[in-house]
Amino acid sequence: MFKKYVFWQNILSIHQSAFIRNLAENNHVTVVVEKKFNTERIKQGWTIPDFGKALLIISPEVESINSLLSDKEIIHVFTGIKSFKLASQVFILATKQKAKVGVILEPFNWIGIKGKLRFIKYLLLRLKYGKNIDFLLVIGNRGRWCYEKTGFHSAKIYDWGYFTESNKLISEESTTISLDRKPNIIFVGSIDNNKNILELVSVCKKNRDIFQNFLIIGSGPLKQELLFLIKDSNFSYLGNISNENVKEHILDSDLLILPSKYDGWGAVVNEALTMGTPVLVSENCGSSILIDGDYRGTVFSIDKNNLEEILISFLQKLPYGESKRNTIINWADKSISGKIAAEYFLQIVENVYYISEKPIAPWLIKNN
Repeated sequence: MFKKYVFWQNILSIHQSAFIRNLAENNHVTVVVEKKFNTERIKQGWTIPDFGKALLIISPEVESINSLLSDKEIIHVFTGIKSFKLASQVFILATKQKAKVGVILEPFNWIGIKGKLRFIKYLLLRLKYGKNIDFLLVIGNRGRWCYEKTGFHSAKIYDWGYFTESNKLISEESTTISLDRKPNIIFVGSIDNNKNILELVSVCKKNRDIFQNFLIIGSGPLKQELLFLIKDSNFSYLGNISNENVKEHILDSDLLILPSKYDGWGAVVNEALTMGTPVLVSENCGSSILIDGDYRGTVFSIDKNNLEEILISFLQKLPYGESKRNTIINWADKSISGKIAAEYFLQIVENVYYISEKPIAPWLIKNN
């Protein structure tokens, strides 16, 4: 089997590092990026993640690019089709040179006139490059639907996601979980219209008697409106903090809510599940595919306007005890961990190039 992989990305992502680090344990893996981080991620408290044995190349010289493309044993995996400058330039070269090519694709926002234009964009990209792409790793609950609709053959499409770091099981010594109280809820994300935070706050203010505290982490253009809404109530606001501190707060919370109007994935859902925290998430988030409608959390519909109804119903089940939270952690460890993602990726490669049985994404296996 091929053992050389190059991932062409825009930045060093904490949502890719766990997968790539595990893949690099027994394979030659290179990650090539335009720059370490963008300004937005720095503001969000990102630090350089651990990629393990993978070779990291930042802003490569032309010679380095040509050297990687000349090695015909390498499988090149690009984040997006013509989405970022470096990856786009190399993608075009790779397809011209008939290199082995895979692409990671988030679902495009299909809503409205702009959505129709995006559909046409990917239809044209498929017509131009489709025959030179060996496989597509499509993100989230709508990824497969988007790219099958634009004409990519279903045999080339594999369900994919983002993968965060695993966490240890909860013990009585590691957390201060008490069941004799109202639940604490948390939101982590940009304070903007797309994340739908103001709507969430309005719903929670109407029902403030059924939870203990609502912690909001993040920043964005609607910050001042948010602060006005949450004054004199059982809400807390922290702004941007480091990712490690975010994890601590998620661990101490009983429910994470991601109410986005649109989200290609929403990796904070992974963060919550790996810490045993259930999730209430919009069906318009790709990571809603991880939620079972049972102990891991539940999904609401923006179109049906049922956020309040679903929130009230689920909060009645909380807080969870140690056993139930550890059940979520165990599921995450065998379904969405970096190790499991690396094993699944190698199964995909084997299916693409050696015609083995097509694998099923671990998080879609019902008995996991």
